[in-house]
Amino acid sequence: MRTSVAALILACLATPAYAQAQDQDQMKKNLEEKLAKPFVTVAPWILDFDEAKAQSKKTGKPIFAYFTRSYAN
Repeated sequence: MRTSVAALILACLATPAYAQAQDQDQMKKNLEEKLAKPFVTVAPWILDFDEAKAQSKKTGKPIFAYFTRSYAN
């Protein structure tokens, strides 16, 4: 009984590597499409947080951060 329960749990938790790779490829494609939109390309966004902190310190301007994960959908 324990073996079959453990096997069932492992089967539910295990995702095939192929499916994960497809998901990653789709997320990368969605991200590229999002980064090509005008609201991103018009403004000089800094995508590296450490670079943004250094620029903020240098200019005395605050950091405006836009967090999203909509490209993952």
